[in-house]
Amino acid sequence: MIALLGAFGQETAGLRRQMAVEEAVDSPVCRIYRGQLKGKPCILVQTGIGRRRADKATQSVLERFPVTALISIGFAGALTPDLKIGEVVVCLTVRRASGFGKDEGEAEQYAADAGLLAVASGGAAGASTRFLAGTCVTTPGVVSGARAKQELSRDFQAQIVDMESYWIAGVALTRRVPFIAIRSISDTLQDDLRAVDRILDSEGRVLWKRVVPYFLPHPYHLPSMFTAFRNMRRAETTLTAFISDLVTRI
Repeated sequence: MIALLGAFGQETAGLRRQMAVEEAVDSPVCRIYRGQLKGKPCILVQTGIGRRRADKATQSVLERFPVTALISIGFAGALTPDLKIGEVVVCLTVRRASGFGKDEGEAEQYAADAGLLAVASGGAAGASTRFLAGTCVTTPGVVSGARAKQELSRDFQAQIVDMESYWIAGVALTRRVPFIAIRSISDTLQDDLRAVDRILDSEGRVLWKRVVPYFLPHPYHLPSMFTAFRNMRRAETTLTAFISDLVTRI
């Protein structure tokens, strides 16, 4: 059984529409859809954003279901200027940025399962969506602005940034479940996400009560918000296509 873990609704929405859902569960930890995707038994999980949510959701899913492959899916920010909106990155490794307390037994980085990497890379080579193999660095918060992203790229030799993949990988590999992270670019090196970060909750939903108080004194951030949501729609489209194809070949 394949488990696909994304942080919030827009990351998982396209795949959920393609699934034949047999069971939907809202647990205190996460939202789970069990069913068939492209004829394969599949668990689609909406974990929530960040370390705590990703860690608890992954543990819950692995305790409840006989998972044979675990894939961290979703959006990522580009750390290099060559990456464009909607391009897909298959992660060779995931790394942990500074800003977290280091627990005993945590590795500095986790590598993708060789078998899953071979399948993902083989399909990506012939896909219409551009494919890149690279490194993802997981951070404790949203990284906005070209300078901060360039520093991450330099310090961690990484191509993309997210907030969950390292923690999902740690649980998966501790449980000896094959793992890989696959992410679609939702913001480029130059994109500023401060506005989006201020108005979303831990489920990735817009908190409308924050919208007016934030944008009244910051009206110049409105264009970046609209751009961000448009880019996420593009990233969702390519991610959904890539993961749907991958599932058929695992």
